[in-house]
Amino acid sequence: MSNLSQFFTQLGTDAELLEAYQKDPIGVMQANGITEEEIKAVMSGDKARIRQLAGDEDMKMFQIVTTPKP
Repeated sequence: MSNLSQFFTQLGTDAELLEAYQKDPIGVMQANGITEEEIKAVMSGDKARIRQLAGDEDMKMFQIVTTPKP
């Protein structure tokens, strides 16, 4: 399992990580070892590229929709 795939799994199971991700997705991904290429793919929403980078073509995807807080 790739680091990106593990990160997605952790986001789905760790409420504190998810809360931090909602506030600062790029910072949290960087702090968790996600590469710049992976971050760009996640932020772009390119599902095919995310699956490719995660190394799991059968990976179930989920979407997090947030509203930035002022």
